[in-house]
Amino acid sequence: MEPFQPQVLSYEEIRALLTKVSPQEFEQAKVHSLTRLKRQILYEGQPAGAIVRDTDGNEYIDCTSQAWSLNVGYCHPDVLAAVVEQMRHLTHVRYSYATIPRIKLLNRLPQLFPGNLTKVALNNQGGGTTIEAAMKLAMINKPGATAFLVPYRAYHGCSLVTIAASHYMPGLCRFPGFGLDHLVKFPYPYCYRCPVDKNPRTCSLACLDIVEQVIRYGTNTPIAGLIIEPMQGAGGQIPTPPGYLAGLKEICQRHNIFLIYDECQTAFGRIGAMSAAEYYGVAPDMLVLSKGLGGGFPIGALLAREDLKGFTAVEEHTTFGSNPVSFAAALANIEVMLRLDLPGRARRLGEYATARLRHMQEEHPLIGDVRGPGLFIGVELVEDPQTKVPATERATALVELAMLHGVIFDVDMPDLVNGLPTRRNTIKIKPPLTITEEQLDRALDVFETVLKEVEQFSPEELVQIREQMIQEAMPR
Repeated sequence: MEPFQPQVLSYEEIRALLTKVSPQEFEQAKVHSLTRLKRQILYEGQPAGAIVRDTDGNEYIDCTSQAWSLNVGYCHPDVLAAVVEQMRHLTHVRYSYATIPRIKLLNRLPQLFPGNLTKVALNNQGGGTTIEAAMKLAMINKPGATAFLVPYRAYHGCSLVTIAASHYMPGLCRFPGFGLDHLVKFPYPYCYRCPVDKNPRTCSLACLDIVEQVIRYGTNTPIAGLIIEPMQGAGGQIPTPPGYLAGLKEICQRHNIFLIYDECQTAFGRIGAMSAAEYYGVAPDMLVLSKGLGGGFPIGALLAREDLKGFTAVEEHTTFGSNPVSFAAALANIEVMLRLDLPGRARRLGEYATARLRHMQEEHPLIGDVRGPGLFIGVELVEDPQTKVPATERATALVELAMLHGVIFDVDMPDLVNGLPTRRNTIKIKPPLTITEEQLDRALDVFETVLKEVEQFSPEELVQIREQMIQEAMPR
């Protein structure tokens, strides 16, 4: 019997299930869905590319890589070939069983990152689950320690624990998360808006002194770990300044605290290197991976120091946490990325894009800051370059207008005070690393076109945009 030969349904029925939908079905689905759906129905991605089409035939240059995950582009042929081949053999096993893709991935991942991160735990749930695995491993290896340090405006997931470790968004999130008494926050080194009001050129990394003080005076229980995005993603596309991570590691070592990098967004080439640990030359005790690892398939990986104790069967497992299909996709994805030197390509394209954006900044004071590196780009919009008042409404409008021009951008997560958005003003430009130069130029052309348009919005129009933002963000 040939694999994939339908036995119950016909090919025509299967195609209809997957390729045809009526407007009535979509409206009904929006009623049934507990979460909001965007108005576009994405249907087909350009193989190994940055183009995605919707069911109306509209094409978009995707500068979000669908949650920064499609580093090798949509539906990469090599990734799909690996997936199809694996599906001929196995699609599911229990967590404790080894499979060939799992064995190879366990051996491959430690070869890609600096430090002695040779212990690996895999799952098929993604970053939030992997962050929790890191937290569990830290507590196992430092018995009695149950507190964790996390930065301002972090994002580590939306489970009950990881949402508590992330930036608080009252109103948008109607529950506080679990474990708040185990989490202590400290300022992220956001040089454009320095949390300690210093000049970044002369501050001598004063923000590290605050971390030291939080460790000494901010907790009443032993600290197991410090979790940080080496380059903050959802919080605004903010790289840590040179020397910060080295200083942070020294502090953690001195206080016997595990340094945990959340590299779900930065790893696998996006920043022009395979990881921020490589980019900065500072290895953590644990490294959390997801997104770009799977080539479009769900996966998470925790890498830990070789001397750390591992998990028991009770401490780390899920029913679908050992899916060989996703592991096969990850193996092919890694090889494609390395053979095409996508980290180098991201570095070159990123240098070009940020140079163009900084040239725009000279002509458009609405651009307050342009941040990289690589294709991990943030463009912060401000009403005034001196006061740095966030241009939240204009940023939201820019994303909506760009979509009408065939380009998908996104913005950072919001700050809310008294139910009103006070800051969500950084445009994210994070396309697949396979995007062509022509497509990148087209996306930047659209960015400048709509930037000029939103610059002209009146105060009355900004009020209308804000009201619409609040309406769309609030629960139904």
